[in-house]
Amino acid sequence: MILTGLLTCLVLVAGGTALLSDDETQILIENERESSYQVTAYQIAQEDRRELRFEVTTGEGRQRLVGMEALRTEANYTDVTPADPVRSDRVPTVRNGNSTKFVGDWNRSQLTVYVVESHRNELVDVHVTGCARDMALTFATVQDGGFTTTSRCVQDVHR
Repeated sequence: MILTGLLTCLVLVAGGTALLSDDETQILIENERESSYQVTAYQIAQEDRRELRFEVTTGEGRQRLVGMEALRTEANYTDVTPADPVRSDRVPTVRNGNSTKFVGDWNRSQLTVYVVESHRNELVDVHVTGCARDMALTFATVQDGGFTTTSRCVQDVHR
């Protein structure tokens, strides 16, 4: 009986430790808005943000390859994906709350591109960051009612 209880405690401790592995990267989404979003974090091999290219679907249903500036100036794109991503992970969000995703094997020397879309796959925002470890992304409303995204690199969120 005592041995069974001890083994159960060891399994629980080992399982809890695995969740806090130093080999994992944490992506934290802080959503201060009343809407939830689809967020996909892409790891890309390019070092220069200005060279980023994205595959998009236009409002007319055509596939195009566009640069970062076109994403900021043109509207009505859906299904936005960086060209040639190394890997991706979907991070579910909740309204007015935080969401966390732990990902393994995230190469800390590469840029991370966040594509934020509505639940109809309509582009809301694209945000690029380069963090050596854990990342936090915050969605907020600015004074004019618009959408804003900020990011920061964080340390020791595992503890």
